[in-house]
Amino acid sequence: MNSDVLIPKWSRLGIVAGGGALPMVLAKAAKQSDVEVHIARIKGFADQNWDGFPSKAFEREDIAAIGDYFRACGVQTISFAGQVQRPDFTHFSPRKITKSAKDDLSHAARQGDDSLLRSVMAIFEKAGFVVVGAGEIAPQFLAPQGIIGTHDIADAMRSDCRHAFNIAQKMGSLDIGQGAVVCDGIVLAVEAQEGTASMLERCATLPEAIIGTPGQRRGVFAKCAKPMQDKRIDLPVIGVSTVESVAKAGLAGLVLEAGAVIILEPEAVRAAADRLDLFIYGATTGSEREHDQEQ
Repeated sequence: MNSDVLIPKWSRLGIVAGGGALPMVLAKAAKQSDVEVHIARIKGFADQNWDGFPSKAFEREDIAAIGDYFRACGVQTISFAGQVQRPDFTHFSPRKITKSAKDDLSHAARQGDDSLLRSVMAIFEKAGFVVVGAGEIAPQFLAPQGIIGTHDIADAMRSDCRHAFNIAQKMGSLDIGQGAVVCDGIVLAVEAQEGTASMLERCATLPEAIIGTPGQRRGVFAKCAKPMQDKRIDLPVIGVSTVESVAKAGLAGLVLEAGAVIILEPEAVRAAADRLDLFIYGATTGSEREHDQEQ
């Protein structure tokens, strides 16, 4: 995987940080490229240790205050990263934004997560900020096309790879989730609001008659971006814990949408897959069929 860091496009970058490892990964990648990074930490979610980065904590309601903070820091370019639980919009009331913006958020919340995130992003864009995605900040963490690691796809798994990838894309097009599990042609699970980890935990409890075991692996986990989503926000993420959960569920490997799934700690992910005898494949539409023809 390409280890080059990005060529700096901005002198300052603001990151609206939620939970998980991604905000820190992006902040460090930008800092390595001599970009000054400022962090708006969302309370209750961004629990990372931000020593070494100027940061300030905000409630989810503080949309306008986050913009004010970035402006005071001289930030014009921002990115959203990390997990933030969807608020209950019967009680959620963002502070100091226009009524029309509040109405837009409330309406978008009823359309699905992707629509909601685009609405939040639009508020910052209307305030004069440029929003960039993780792929622009740290492209070296995007899944490449082809085999990642030493294990190739077994002949028996290729059909499941295609099916799981297609199901994940179709579920994403309905704004339901970004992942799916298929074994022997049967869809065993699709990701919804519970997230990838809970979905894979559920798969690990399924009977051996319909899913593999750590000793005899069968089935595939696929992860894709939602086809209609803005790639600047909410790209799917996997890490070592995802690989370990796939192994625990008895699955044979992972199919990731190349260029649209972020791999945290890519070398550690590759090593974990090799150690656990799993394949990881970066796919694009039609690439599974092309891979078959190369065999």
